[in-house]
Amino acid sequence: MRLAALAALLSLFALPVLADGQGGTGPAPGWRSQATEIDRGKLDRYEDAVTKGMMESRVAGEAHGGYNDLTSIMEGALAPADPAKLKGQWNCRTIKAGGPFAGFVVYGWFRCEVRERDGRLFFEKLTGSQRMSGFLYERDEKSWVLLAAPNEGHSGPIRAYSGPAGGITDPQLMDEPAIAALLEDGRARIVFPWPELESTFNVLEMKRR
Repeated sequence: MRLAALAALLSLFALPVLADGQGGTGPAPGWRSQATEIDRGKLDRYEDAVTKGMMESRVAGEAHGGYNDLTSIMEGALAPADPAKLKGQWNCRTIKAGGPFAGFVVYGWFRCEVRERDGRLFFEKLTGSQRMSGFLYERDEKSWVLLAAPNEGHSGPIRAYSGPAGGITDPQLMDEPAIAALLEDGRARIVFPWPELESTFNVLEMKRR
């Protein structure tokens, strides 16, 4: 009886560890335990960034004739977060929304990929001048969190996300947290709230290759 009681007591301490994904055979780590404090704050204020950026970019976007592209990707209905449907090759382009400098900017199409790496979903922007990569973490039934880092020199080798300790302060090299989702029309989007430079949020629009 004493051994059974001791085993039950020890299991109470073990469960929180496994639930957070830190146990060797438990689920993947939760994104909050892997993110920097700065990035947790950005993602917690995700909705504020989108609301503010959409308002700020409306005038500039309509003047340049591309605001409908932004509303299409941001207001599209979300599909369930199915890893199998996210994996594979994509065409992708960045739209910068809001902010004191960008206002509204639409970039050209490049190549992106989502694949398995170390048994987990891994995103990489493969071409273009502002490349990045990082692991995806489950957020809810219709989205993932992406914890990404810019490549060396933005087009060189991939860099690891800095992790909970953080420490990178150069705006050109700082981590880039985002919310990723599939859309019902077959596209996907990755939204980066409160980037360090230029805009209020960036969205990477993704279409199948």
